[in-house]
Amino acid sequence: MRAMKISIIIPAYNAEKQIRKCVLSALQQDISHNEYEIIVINDGSTDQTADIIQELSKEYPTIKSITTINQGVSAARNLGMDIAQGKIILFADADDYFCTNSLAKIYEAILKNDLDILLFDYNHWGSQDKLLKGFDYDARKFCPQGIVSGKSFIKTGYMPAAVWMLAYRREYMLKMNFKFINIRHEDEEFIPRVFYFAERIMHLPLICYNYVQNESSFMQNYKEYGLFDKIKAMDNLNQFTQEYVKEKDVAFTLNEHISLRLMENLNNSFAIKSKAQGKMVKQMKKAGLTPLVHAKREGRYAFLYKYFPVLFITYYRHKYLKRHHSK
Repeated sequence: MRAMKISIIIPAYNAEKQIRKCVLSALQQDISHNEYEIIVINDGSTDQTADIIQELSKEYPTIKSITTINQGVSAARNLGMDIAQGKIILFADADDYFCTNSLAKIYEAILKNDLDILLFDYNHWGSQDKLLKGFDYDARKFCPQGIVSGKSFIKTGYMPAAVWMLAYRREYMLKMNFKFINIRHEDEEFIPRVFYFAERIMHLPLICYNYVQNESSFMQNYKEYGLFDKIKAMDNLNQFTQEYVKEKDVAFTLNEHISLRLMENLNNSFAIKSKAQGKMVKQMKKAGLTPLVHAKREGRYAFLYKYFPVLFITYYRHKYLKRHHSK
């Protein structure tokens, strides 16, 4: 029996319109089907997702179909990692899809270079199958050349935004017992932790994945509870930084990352016309978090944040509206 090379973990919730394309793309690869597995976890879907997965699994033994009660994407991914048998772990979202014949190149790059993590490129598709350019997380613009440690990678200030941008050596993931916390924005909390302990990370300048900006996806229908989950994610990352990160320059970069994500979160609250900013600031302050980058240099705004949060919120709402009205 051949050793399992890759495990692809795909959580699916009410994904009947997209899941077939996603799974079939994972089958259109230059690796023998008995050398990798596709673990599709139906997370309590109420549409036809489970039936489609079952149908595909009967036709293709490579596919492992698992149905659970609805627990969220984090729990589904954790379950997938517990089940996975491949040397390499990949994640995919059900409304995205892999590029044809990309898995062998990912696998070979990790084994050849003895990597803990491999970062690869992706296409970003908008509505009406429009390929978008200039998106914020393009690794080709920011990430270091060659093989670097996770700590060195973090110090560049670039941090991948989604777990599906990466391939992970399963041995490394098991050794460190990495798990997703059960909130939204789990990727933004998970990836810095995984990077920090990694000894060998490399960027493969190859497009292997297609991210589809689905109009019905979570990020396209941003709800108010997502604002508070983002704060929880950054709180957890802040606690991790304080407990484990001993290098001052790495800690500085992670703290800057946390502040930027919190400010981004505040801007998102303005974008969806939420009135929850007061509660958001209260939650951030309780956790000892600040959305200000280099807060010491922004003394007056830090002062407002600490003592006059209403004025702080008013100021940044005005900045947000002015910036977007000028576009």
